[in-house]
Amino acid sequence: MKFKDSILRDILAYVFGTIMLCVVVPAIIIVIGIYYPIDFMPLNKATSAFGAVCSGSGLFFVIWANYEMVTKGKGGAAVIGKIKLTHETKHLVTTGPYSLCRNPMHMGLVLFYLGLCCAINSLITLIIPLAFLTFAYIMAKYVDEPRLKRDFPNEFDDWCHKVPQRFWPKPKKG
Repeated sequence: MKFKDSILRDILAYVFGTIMLCVVVPAIIIVIGIYYPIDFMPLNKATSAFGAVCSGSGLFFVIWANYEMVTKGKGGAAVIGKIKLTHETKHLVTTGPYSLCRNPMHMGLVLFYLGLCCAINSLITLIIPLAFLTFAYIMAKYVDEPRLKRDFPNEFDDWCHKVPQRFWPKPKKG
């Protein structure tokens, strides 16, 4: 019975997180864009296309990072310090999007929100991705990384050496 309860809790946490991050936050961006339409990009199809590509890339990274975390890390993404809506990862995930940057899920959400802001072309909405990036940076530096250092000390140090970028992939040399 305990196993079924934990799976149900993980599923409910992912559903709640998906609704909040992929429905509620974009709805807020759209509403702000409607009430404060201050253009910051040219008004043409390229602006909308750029926004769509940016948002699509962001969602791709969010889904890929979550898949890697669940399948390889054996845990979930809904852990904020002592608040554990899903189980913490049992393994440090360093493959897939985690081989490009250490927080691909956060990067993906920032790209998703940024793309939406570009598609609706409202300058004031850029506050949302900027605020989320600030929040993600604080969470990564002061909550996630200390936990990973504690639980996976050697692996974490090696990973940080191989992947020094927290959020944005660095192009490979050569």
